Amino acid sequence: MRGRSLRGALALLVACGAIGTMSVAESAEPKPRWVLVLHGGAGSIPGDSPDDIRNGYENGIRQAMDVGVRLLEEGRPAVDVVAEVVVSLEDSPIFNAGKGSVFTAAGGHELDACIMDGSTMGSGAVAGVKRLKNPIRAARLVMDNTRHLLLAGDGADEFAIAAGCDEVDQSYFFTSRRFHALNRYLRENNQPPLKSPAYALPKGVTIEPDFADKPGNTVGCVALDVHGNLAAATSTGGLNGKMYGRVGDTPIVGAGTYANKFCAASGTGIGEQFMRHTACTKVAWLVEQGQSTQDAVEHCLTKVLNPGDGGIIAIDANGRVTAQSTTGSMPHAIADSSGRRDIGIWMEK
Repeated sequence: MRGRSLRGALALLVACGAIGTMSVAESAEPKPRWVLVLHGGAGSIPGDSPDDIRNGYENGIRQAMDVGVRLLEEGRPAVDVVAEVVVSLEDSPIFNAGKGSVFTAAGGHELDACIMDGSTMGSGAVAGVKRLKNPIRAARLVMDNTRHLLLAGDGADEFAIAAGCDEVDQSYFFTSRRFHALNRYLRENNQPPLKSPAYALPKGVTIEPDFADKPGNTVGCVALDVHGNLAAATSTGGLNGKMYGRVGDTPIVGAGTYANKFCAASGTGIGEQFMRHTACTKVAWLVEQGQSTQDAVEHCLTKVLNPGDGGIIAIDANGRVTAQSTTGSMPHAIADSSGRRDIGIWMEK
């Protein structure tokens, strides 16, 4: 599966000569009518992961890509497309967003999301929500229905539920592998493991045998629509074992999510680093100054951030795209109106 999913992307990588980062390189073809790029989180997914994990990442990415392709073919605005692609990723238990979110150190879940419309510079975000099935829908409501950019905690939950977002119990976000990942983190940091989450599990749901992958961070999508507009959306469960109340880069405009008329970018990785360097804004600024998306993202990952800090996907107004990470893996997909359909999990040097 690895060879199949990356064969075309690796050919592009060799041809473009990317240096110093692991990358799926941008296309040099004429401007397509529409372009879609999405990611399922930078991390270190072992190559020998069980088939259900490997297939889960690939299938989840493919399903989300198919959602975006269908909507872009229908002529939908980029901001609608990125929101629905992220909803698809949030609904999958395999990714660290929505259903598959990691645990806080206290044994619960706190989710963040952000969306930005490059054509209007409109943006909305939520942070630390606990009762929303799809935080990205709440972020869209903040953008469309309030004068604010960011709502947090209980206020964000209450606003979104009153506006019609699906409400869920914390147990909706439970997965055994995320719970074991939390306990592994606690043991590695000399803290006692938890016997159970901070909430009661539904009847019939049990903690399955101890398998814990290394959770990646965040899902995201950027798109260029047939009208020439760009948009970005990002959603996350945050860092595995994070402190109660911690907010990362995802809902911070310019840090983990950004879009204007020149570029749209979505980041994934160590949120504190992305915030410290306003990473996604830097990518867009470099593109505005004339750099390619490939060079702009590579510069930020290798010259601004530290090795292993994460990955970034980006697209410019001419449809030039890149998906890069300095971690061992970043599930991703690139699609455009010419028929390109690239899907991969592992990054290659």
